[in-house]
Amino acid sequence: MRPGSYVGWLRELLVTGVCLVCYPFGIGGTTPESPSGASPTPFSALEPDAAPVLLVHGYGHNRSGWTFLARHLRRGGFEHVYSLNYNPLAGDLPGLAWELSRRIDAIREVTGARRVHLVGHSLGGILIRYYVQLLGGEACVDTAITLASPHEGTLAAGLGRSSVLRQLRPGSWVIQALEETARPSPVQWMAYYSNLDALVQPASSAMLRHPALDATNVLVKDHGHLSILLAPGLGRSIAHRLAASGGLSGSDASQSAAEDEFGSPGLRPAAHAEPA
Repeated sequence: MRPGSYVGWLRELLVTGVCLVCYPFGIGGTTPESPSGASPTPFSALEPDAAPVLLVHGYGHNRSGWTFLARHLRRGGFEHVYSLNYNPLAGDLPGLAWELSRRIDAIREVTGARRVHLVGHSLGGILIRYYVQLLGGEACVDTAITLASPHEGTLAAGLGRSSVLRQLRPGSWVIQALEETARPSPVQWMAYYSNLDALVQPASSAMLRHPALDATNVLVKDHGHLSILLAPGLGRSIAHRLAASGGLSGSDASQSAAEDEFGSPGLRPAAHAEPA
């Protein structure tokens, strides 16, 4: 095992502890980025790079996992940053995707925005794909970013019996449906993956490799399933990417930022990217 791997597993253990401590602060209530009773700035008054962003957590987590990324996005000029809390034990994956759809509709109504940016961790990324590909979400989404999401299923899902976990297993009807309905669209796809992800196996499953999606894959080296959320430079990389999707003057910073922070292979077309 490489020295970096030992550090990576230790980092994952520490971040798991941080997530457990922060978890109670993400239960219920309104998102800290959208306090109850606040009057949001109309989208028409905002710059393109401040389009609404919705953060979708993974299985067994809640919105507390987005605390650090939300700060990066706000510093990057995104005034409307929302999160979705959901219970993966309360239904199946299609039902959760419909819940995501209703949340997006509400955000668009409040802000007046035509399209939104979506960022999903783990199961959250699969919900985003289901929404875009099977629920007509391609008409409402500008950029979709996934972090450690099992796009081709994960063997770890065999350890549980919930409906959602069964639908995350390799070869499940959901995984097959996502493969069969992938098609070119205006949505810009990006997937961050790790070489030390114990919950997404094989690790290459976290890459978006379907050629129709024309996705960009970014290796976050020596980080685990949870520690990827706190990887140095991740927030800055995502903020640059979302800003670049609007064709702003700083759009060239998206690729260079990811390369600077994460090193080789940096940003690569999905068809050529390989796990470390």
